[in-house]
Amino acid sequence: MRMTRKDFLKSMLAATALPFIGSARAQQADPILIGATVPITGPLSLTGKQYFNSLTMAEEDINKAGGINGRNIKIVFEDTQASNGTAVNAFVKLAQETKPAFFFLSSYSTQNLAIAPELSKVQIPAMYAGGADAVADGGNEWMFRIRPSDSVSAAGMVQCAMEVLKAKKPGILYIQNDFGQGGAQTAAKRFDAAGIPVVGMEAYGQNDKDFSAQLLSLRGKDADVILIFNYPQDGALVLRQAKLLGFKMPLVTSSAALVPAALQLLSPADLEGVWGVVDTFMDSSVGGRMQDYVERFKAKFGTDPDPYGLAYYDGALLMAEGMRKVGTDPKALRDWLAAVKDWRGIGHVYSYDAKGNGVRDLSVVKAKSGTKILEFIQTVSLN
Repeated sequence: MRMTRKDFLKSMLAATALPFIGSARAQQADPILIGATVPITGPLSLTGKQYFNSLTMAEEDINKAGGINGRNIKIVFEDTQASNGTAVNAFVKLAQETKPAFFFLSSYSTQNLAIAPELSKVQIPAMYAGGADAVADGGNEWMFRIRPSDSVSAAGMVQCAMEVLKAKKPGILYIQNDFGQGGAQTAAKRFDAAGIPVVGMEAYGQNDKDFSAQLLSLRGKDADVILIFNYPQDGALVLRQAKLLGFKMPLVTSSAALVPAALQLLSPADLEGVWGVVDTFMDSSVGGRMQDYVERFKAKFGTDPDPYGLAYYDGALLMAEGMRKVGTDPKALRDWLAAVKDWRGIGHVYSYDAKGNGVRDLSVVKAKSGTKILEFIQTVSLN
């Protein structure tokens, strides 16, 4: 059969178009890359592994739900360990080699502060869980916090001390860094504003193992309650040493000392008289999405989830919704996140202010007597 000129042109056009069609399909199939700099090894990995696991689960859930308008996401992790320098190197490596459309940063404020200038250079939106007010006060428009800030947490701890424990002579113990110092100063100012001056403030280094001198100093000043701003491992050690020293006054700890990884280092006796102000109370008995998340996480990873990890899971789903609506253009996605109001996650309802703070509620908890099972006391919501 003889080919007409018209047929010949059709076949040529089809042949020419095939490579372009194949390229377009391949591009459509390429995953959207997300960068995550979290502490996977070292002393900060007690919580860092939670971020890794929760983001891994979020990636699977997002992709099972159809991804971002038909495209999967792929989270590429880099280990920050416990060093600011390592955190910066991890971020730069991802930015230069992976070129992600979005970043998740660690919950350690000193690492967030170190990475912030590099994030400003690449101008890609990022979520972080570090609590230090100094991070948001830096004015980096690309950073969005997915946990309560230290000032919110400190205010919640003060409210617990004054309203629940009726403190009249509070003392404060804090880890000496941006997180601990910022929280301690905020707490002291709030006590002072309420007409309840702090009787003493004591600090310790991140690598310290003995806190007896600081604890005894606060007891010697007749503190009737002690607020503790800590990380998981040091927080557990502080609580254990307080009990060994025979402390009877209530202790109010920040959330890190009551995450599952820290609770493994404590006995029920260590938790007697200990109160905590945590990001959110994770109770599967409430049913719904909280029960689904808690049960699936435990089944998948063999450990209980914590509120820090849940913040990253919520953040990933919030990111995915933004990408579905406005795409992956950095400026469009940043602007969409900045305008988020009353977005209901599992752990919190997120509304972003001009500084990129999205969470303003906390939960007061206490271990049931003779156990390490936390029970809910009350919610603290702050403007």
